[in-house]
Amino acid sequence: MSVAEQQPSVLAASELSRLITALLERDYEVIGPVVRDGAIVYDTIESTDELPAGWTDEQERGFYRLKRRDDGAFFGYASSPQSWKKFLHPADIRLWSAQRENGTFRILDQAPSSKKRYAFLGVRSCDLTAIGVQDRVLLGDLHQDPIYAARRNGVFIVAVECTHSSAICFCASMQTGPHVRAGYDLALTELLDQQGHRFLVKAGQRCGARAARSTRTYRGHRR
Repeated sequence: MSVAEQQPSVLAASELSRLITALLERDYEVIGPVVRDGAIVYDTIESTDELPAGWTDEQERGFYRLKRRDDGAFFGYASSPQSWKKFLHPADIRLWSAQRENGTFRILDQAPSSKKRYAFLGVRSCDLTAIGVQDRVLLGDLHQDPIYAARRNGVFIVAVECTHSSAICFCASMQTGPHVRAGYDLALTELLDQQGHRFLVKAGQRCGARAARSTRTYRGHRR
């Protein structure tokens, strides 16, 4: 069965940590949203305990504020003041190093990077569009950016469907969402109702389907 033919699955919110653990066991560095300094930012995580459960945001032109929700949603906010670009195309990076020796400089051999592959958790549709633009400019042109290519290669993307918008969201006018269409490995739709807190999970790539199966907590879901 192809990825496109696979039925979505249901994951209990309490079992989301199993997905994070499965990614960590595959040697990914998992990056997700956390609350820090009065904002939702992206940083390394190892469990759902670090996610912004029960937090949302209020955004206007020149205004950003966090406030509490009346539920425990993990992704019940519009967007982060940060972007995933800080991991894929950081502003500061070492290009080379040299050592002064006998009045001259010697270029040092650059040690191979031991950085783990990234797994992004909580990527929105507008974020995926922005990453696609970066890919086109930095990978799809005649001259690729080797640093971006090394960071971008093998990134596992867990997208999240938007269930909360702000006054400055632009996805409808720019046709960049809110529905996640492509560019992801797994897509999560967070559901909170009388049936409980859970996620509808859709695989976008074969590696996404494998990660979903590895949690061993899914139940078949038919529309």
